[in-house]
Formats: sequence, structure tokens, C-alpha cells
Amino acid sequence: MVATMLLCIVATCWFSSCSDSNDLEEAILPDPSFAQSRTVMVYMVAENDLSRAAAQDINEMLVGIKNARLYPDNRVVIYLDDVSLPRIYVLDQHTEAARLSDLIPVKQYGQDVNSSSAAVFSDFLEYVKTYYPAESYGLVMWSHASGWIPSMFSGDRKDVNESKKRSFGLDNGKNTSAVSSGNQMNIDDMADALLEQGGCDFMLFDACFMQSIEIAYELRNATKHVIASPAEIPGPGAQYATMLPAMFKRDAYADEMVAAYYNQYSQAGNPYGIVVSSVNTAALPSFSAYMKNLVAIHAEKLFALESRPLLNYYRYEEWGKNNPDYFDMQSVMRQILNNEEFAEWMQEASKVIKLKTAGYWYSNHVKDVIRVDESQCCGVSMFVPRSVYDGQTGHEYNEMFINTSWAHSVWADGSNSQK
Repeated sequence: MVATMLLCIVATCWFSSCSDSNDLEEAILPDPSFAQSRTVMVYMVAENDLSRAAAQDINEMLVGIKNARLYPDNRVVIYLDDVSLPRIYVLDQHTEAARLSDLIPVKQYGQDVNSSSAAVFSDFLEYVKTYYPAESYGLVMWSHASGWIPSMFSGDRKDVNESKKRSFGLDNGKNTSAVSSGNQMNIDDMADALLEQGGCDFMLFDACFMQSIEIAYELRNATKHVIASPAEIPGPGAQYATMLPAMFKRDAYADEMVAAYYNQYSQAGNPYGIVVSSVNTAALPSFSAYMKNLVAIHAEKLFALESRPLLNYYRYEEWGKNNPDYFDMQSVMRQILNNEEFAEWMQEASKVIKLKTAGYWYSNHVKDVIRVDESQCCGVSMFVPRSVYDGQTGHEYNEMFINTSWAHSVWADGSNSQK
């Protein structure tokens, strides 16, 4: 009897031990829905008033890296230029730090650099792909931004004929948290740098106004997906504790990232709201050919747009003249097309764009929320040449637009621009 009891106890302990071991082994197995080899590059231009927010977002990434069951070849490589000298950090499944202040950089720059320079950006991409190679890459572009338009900073701009689409990042060159003015990056140069370094699977712009058709088209050969907002993004930006696992999804990473951004701001009572979308760049060549035909047929209507009813992410005549109007593409098409044409346009757009919106976003320009009529919203903005922009020294948006690749492809090399 005693022997039987002892045997039962030993057997119970043995099975319990096996069960605990299996549970432990299962708990540390990588998530099979993740890509097995992906490096996510995070480029943070925070030598401005966003320096504190950059630290908070890296702290969120440290939470995300702990919550995600990553493969050994999954990692996050962060370039950070804030009020201190630029440096590079690496996060992976072995990272134990809980806060940015606990992290030790893998590279420390010896002097300040202009992080809004495409050359510095290119050097970072080359560094990552040399020392942290992977089968696929993601990229987060984190800073201030202003859409596709050229920089108004005198150090970037010469004259309208030489100005290019500098819009991303703000490096004040002072190692301070002051906004002031600063250098910004040319979207053409950003795309060239990415192409030279082999491109990436996705780009997340955690920055305002960057989901425009002009920007997505410029980047069409450099990345498969652009995830961004056409409007102002909330001050906290993406919640990286949940965004980071989404970035490592093997297949549906773009959809997961849009959902992660949306979920953060879609709860009832959230003061910020959001409009966020993804653009499938592989579909852009056929979409641009389709749009070229529509622009040619409806040019007169486009130039006679009634702007007041349109969904507008930047209101040129009300919010100052730093940016042109950023009309939602769907809003524009709904005004100029008949019902049958519009239904066809919606079908074509659905091949390119996936949208999530809380139904409003918070605008810092009016210090209030702006409601979104979802029937007018696809989550991608477009420029329409308008006579109101003419004669505005330093803000020659019609002339600037002519130089974009989108204008060359869709607007007959810009020759349709209204005068």
C-alpha cells in the first residue's frame, strides 16, 4: 500500500514536472505569426520640442519588445537625435532595460549632425543593413513633418525652380528642445537613399500630414506600404507597446499597424481621434494611369472646385499659408464625378488604400476636434492647383507641385495647372 502511494506521488511529480517544462517551453516559443527575420529601423529626428516625447516612445518600445515573443532575428534599431548627441540603440529578445536611461547605445556619435540630411539618413540605413541584416525591413520615420511641400527654411531653399519636396523632420542644429526653425528632408532624397540601401517592406510616418498621394507615389519604388495620417497626428503619436508587435507580423503587418494606431484613439471619449491609412505602393502605377484619365476628362471641374464642403486636412485660407489645402482624395472625387464614375473610383481606390478613422481628429490649429464625414474620407490627401496660391511669395504651391512625380504622371507634367 505504501509502495503504491509512493509510486503515485513520484508519477504525479514526474507528470507535473513535464507539464511545467512544456508550459515553460511553450511560453518562450516565438509567435508563429511573426516574420522570422525582420529588422525594424526607427529614425527619430527629435532635436526639437519632441525630444521628451521621443524618450517616452522608446520606453513604450521597451514594453512592446518584452510583450512580443520575437524570433532571434527580430530586432529594433533606433537612431535618436535629441538634445544630446546622436546615438543608436538596439532592442531584441534579450533586452533587459526598462527605460531609455537604462539603455547603452551600440554607437555614439562624437559630434552633432544634421539628422534631416538624407546623407545622414542613408548612413544609418547602411549601418543597420551591414550590422543587423535581415530578410525583411521596416522603417519608422519619427519627427515633425508638413506633407509634400518644400521646406521654407532658408538653409534648405534657394528658389522655386531649385526647391524640392523637403517636408520631413526638423533638426534645429542647436541641441535644444526649442522648435525654432530647422533643416528638413527632401522626399526625393529620402526615396533615393532607401532605394540605394535596398528599400523596405513598410514605412510608418509617425508625423503629421504625411499620407498624401504625392508622397506615397514618390516612395512607390522604395517601400511596399506607406502607413501614415493625412492630418495632424495626436501629440502622443503611436502607442509602441502595441504597435511594435504589429510591425513584426509576417504577412498582414500593414493592416495590423493601421489597426494598432486606430485602436489607441478610437475609444469613446478619446480627446484626439485619428485618421490613419495604408497605401499599397505596388498598385500605384495602375492607379496613377486611371487618375490621369480622370484628371484629363474633369480638369475644368477640378479647377472650379468648391473647397468649403470638402474634407480638408489643412485649411490654407483659415490656418495660415504655411501649407496648401490638403483635400481628401475621396472628397474631391465625390464632388467632380457622377454616381457611376464615383462608384468605379471607390473600387479602384480600394485596391490602393485601407483606412481607419475614429470619425474625427484633433487639430492644433483650431484647438478643437474636426469631424470627419466618412463618405468623403479615404485617408489620403491630394493637391489640386488653385489660383488662390498664385502670387504668394515663398509659397508658390502650383509651381512646386509641377515638380512632383505625381504631377508628371497624372497631371500631364503639370501643364494642367490653373493660372
